[in-house]
Amino acid sequence: MKKVYKQLNRLNIGFEIEPMEVSEIEKERIKRNILKEKKKNHYTRDFVAAATFLVASTITIGMGFPAFAANIPIIGNVFELFNDDNDSMFEKYNDHSSTIGITRESNGVEVTVTDAVYDGENITIAYTLRSEKDLGERPALSINLIAEELKNTIKNGYYSTHYIVEKLNDNEYAVIYIYELLRNPRPEELLITLEAGEIVDLNNANNSTSGDWNFKFKITALESKKRELAKEDLKTEVNGIEINAIQMTETPISTTIYLSEKVDVRMVAKEDEKWRSIGFDYQVTDNLGNSYDLVQYNGVGHSTDFERMRSEPRITIKNLDKQATALIITPTVNVYKMITSEGQLATTFDPYSIEPITIPIK
Repeated sequence: MKKVYKQLNRLNIGFEIEPMEVSEIEKERIKRNILKEKKKNHYTRDFVAAATFLVASTITIGMGFPAFAANIPIIGNVFELFNDDNDSMFEKYNDHSSTIGITRESNGVEVTVTDAVYDGENITIAYTLRSEKDLGERPALSINLIAEELKNTIKNGYYSTHYIVEKLNDNEYAVIYIYELLRNPRPEELLITLEAGEIVDLNNANNSTSGDWNFKFKITALESKKRELAKEDLKTEVNGIEINAIQMTETPISTTIYLSEKVDVRMVAKEDEKWRSIGFDYQVTDNLGNSYDLVQYNGVGHSTDFERMRSEPRITIKNLDKQATALIITPTVNVYKMITSEGQLATTFDPYSIEPITIPIK
């Protein structure tokens, strides 16, 4: 709330102030700060991600912007709503995001985007949904994203999508949408067209609302700094598993670590006959004891039979503590089996952690 106080201290109170209607998102933001409610968000559990390049999600974002956010952007900013926790990975997004300023309404649903930011690694868009209809618990816009600068990326599915959805009340939702660029090019500027024809509840695909929410806007990449890690031999190995740190990219809002996973599935699963799958969760800490929320792209899977097949996941966190001298990445191994003909998975035994990868901070 210090930012709000600074803004209020600079106000000229020597004029008559017109009363105005306040949106539920502002009420929620103010209430949370006054009560100092602290809630740890484990973002990887709230995201829906594409599992492979071949089966990549095409759900992206719609755009919009209400009058209240234009008039009082600090309170109305959706990124701020998700910053109740001091460890939030979105703490610097408000300082570097661009206001989009568009609202679209169709079939009784108003879509309102407060901000967007593009750092060359991800396109991140914050928006709200407002409707008298029941949109479910985690509604998100199903959109076709078009950008001439990314036509090959989109055509070949070299992207992954993630969502955080917060239900503010029965009629309004706040959403953060992250569109990860998994391959080059990384253009300096993007002219994006969004064609949205449906809102889908991510918890219940049968709950959907048709409409027409189309938008067009331009965003510019933030500066970034890359560090190649492949030659530094930063890795962890255990029977059947080898994970290497390949690259680290820092931008004003985030740090992204690229990894390479090589897995002998049969050796790790201790199973020769039945189908098994290996997945990894990652915990990121530093030498000072800080723990970082993260967004994780899981890569394309693993194979025993293809020697050269490597999965290339990546992890995005907020910027590192300036006093930290080492970043510590701890993998947790999950072994899955299929338990239904529909593809439902369950772990075969308890997940376990292996030795971490330690990246010196120069």
